[in-house]
Amino acid sequence: MTLGVNKPHDELGLTLEAWAGGFMTGSLVIMACITVANMRRKVLLHKLILIELIFGMFQGTSIFPDPPYYGWYLATGGIFLNTSWTMHNVIAWMKNKPFLSRKASLIYICSVIAVQPYWIVEMVAAFLYFNNYNNLFTHTRPWEALFRDPWWIFTSASLLWNIKCRYDFSLLELVRVSPRFGVLLIAMVISIIFIVIDILSVTHVIYGRGSPDGINPYWKLAYVFKCLTDTVVLDDFKTALDRLKQYKLESMGQFATFSAFDHDGPAGTVDRRFSDAVNKRLELARKDSRCSPAQKWDTDVEALEFCTVPANVYQKDERLSRVSDSRSV
Repeated sequence: MTLGVNKPHDELGLTLEAWAGGFMTGSLVIMACITVANMRRKVLLHKLILIELIFGMFQGTSIFPDPPYYGWYLATGGIFLNTSWTMHNVIAWMKNKPFLSRKASLIYICSVIAVQPYWIVEMVAAFLYFNNYNNLFTHTRPWEALFRDPWWIFTSASLLWNIKCRYDFSLLELVRVSPRFGVLLIAMVISIIFIVIDILSVTHVIYGRGSPDGINPYWKLAYVFKCLTDTVVLDDFKTALDRLKQYKLESMGQFATFSAFDHDGPAGTVDRRFSDAVNKRLELARKDSRCSPAQKWDTDVEALEFCTVPANVYQKDERLSRVSDSRSV
């Protein structure tokens, strides 16, 4: 059976698909270079992000081959692309894992594994469809977003909730302190917008001109912005947010830094009293109904961690002790 499936033939469809493929490949190449420049050795998360980017590049060049090689090239690139999408969900799990309970974490990763049979069927269907053997792909493609994006949407929502509840950052304050997180949040929103448009396209609510069924630029744009969120913040979200929280506390003068010259204790000791700003912050945190009671102890521990005296205080104490000894002699 010949389905007559071919690469876009309409001038507008061909131009749009070529632009989308070039945009995706070029963006992934640049992000891969940035990842290599910033990644740390022996960090598995960074290596997975790099592999995710490389696997996505092949599909962006599928506009070049002509039939009969077009179908083979597109289907082969789809194998790497689908693998990259699964890796993106695994990476999102690794980044969001510190915020999840053990049960939620297991449900997350087990559900990612559970949908892999669909992707096997999708790979076979794409090969049969683009080589004009079978139209199964037209039935599986509309369900693609359901097996690809729920984990990403959950991760985006989880990050926003934790920023607001656990770190007490407003979005504007977060962007002002770290423009990197501003880029991350904007990329998340844009990717979700293009996911919705892709769903409308494959369900024929909107139509593309001159392109085979399931071929559109929208998923490419969504994919690029999803990869951007992995690249702009290479570490897990909690590590990055903890650094921002420490920076915020330091900038607000919330370190209880009492040197040896400022307290009455013996030499070599440190005054670990809270500053007034920290005490006020703890009191407000305990009254904050948005956080559960189980998190109150965590607030105190974090405050203690950020209010310890720097190591150079001990050096001042030792110098004072030596001066006192010399005077007594």
